[in-house]
Amino acid sequence: MKKILLFLAMSGTAAYSQNIQLQWSTDSTLLTPESVLATSKVLYVSQVDGAGWDADGKGGIALVDHQGKILNRDWVTGLHAPKGMAIIGNILYVADLKDLVSIELSTGKVLKRLNIEEAKGLNDVSADPSGTLYISDTAGGKIWKVKNDKAEVLLENMKDANGVKWHKNVLYITANNAFLAYNPSTKDVKKICELEKGGDGIEPYKDGFFVTSWLGYLYHVDKNGKRVTLRETHQTNKFKTADIGLLKDILYIPTFFGNTVEAWKIK
Repeated sequence: MKKILLFLAMSGTAAYSQNIQLQWSTDSTLLTPESVLATSKVLYVSQVDGAGWDADGKGGIALVDHQGKILNRDWVTGLHAPKGMAIIGNILYVADLKDLVSIELSTGKVLKRLNIEEAKGLNDVSADPSGTLYISDTAGGKIWKVKNDKAEVLLENMKDANGVKWHKNVLYITANNAFLAYNPSTKDVKKICELEKGGDGIEPYKDGFFVTSWLGYLYHVDKNGKRVTLRETHQTNKFKTADIGLLKDILYIPTFFGNTVEAWKIK
């Protein structure tokens, strides 16, 4: 693990005055990390380990502790190109191309692979309090809804659908080069702000959101839809900002080709 202390002032206007500070970065031995799911015990990190959409059986899930130590890089193996994750009870759900994979948290055993035959490229996963799962289908331009192992299309015409996050009875989505909010009661989709570089991860924080673009942009979006760029790594083809995780005041960023996860403290 590389210990790093680096201060980064947030760009933008004085109206948003928080800062983020890099706490640590893992060793660069993770295998193309795409998503981080942060829990109080451990960080779950999906590893593509190959081309982003190939069914090659090389992908898996790693375990990382809260100090950046890789506890088990091969906790789960034999997946294809796993990406977003969500937890319900003792089950970790992972989007893996056309499959929703169920993994037992206590053992790391793959329990089930729910094949969504009509899906073209599943990406992110989020769960609501009732146990319903929402899954983005990037290549298919859809959002899928899964309940009791039954999948149905919730939303269509979601070009490059990527991030999904259920928060306070609203499903937040990155698609159509925008940050969107879907109200399940009214069925309305509202544009919060533009994401001209595309969107990826979504994490709510206080009365706003952290949102990424895979190309290498980390944004904060406030309650009024005002977007501020916090960090840019698009100048290199190595360090991306993929599907972020958040726990308390620590933001976790998988760097994809950088083969690391970074932890940033929100100040």
